[in-house]
Amino acid sequence: MEKIAVPTGDVVKDMDVDREEYLFFLLKNETNEFTIGLGDILECFKFAEEQGEVPELPQEWWWKMSEVYPRLETYVDVPEDEK
Repeated sequence: MEKIAVPTGDVVKDMDVDREEYLFFLLKNETNEFTIGLGDILECFKFAEEQGEVPELPQEWWWKMSEVYPRLETYVDVPEDEK
């Protein structure tokens, strides 16, 4: 595994309505710079939550985030009246 990437402190906002990602974080390791979207980070966090590696966030928080990042609905039980 390549050395772990660290955040550079740069954040890119892209409000393109055709995209599902709106906020990107720039990371770098010894050889590369790359971005990761907030949606990807949230998916990783949800996985860590399900594995018991991080404390659970309230279900209502996940519902609100799935409104911004619809692909989270795969991981979150969103009630019909919240969709």
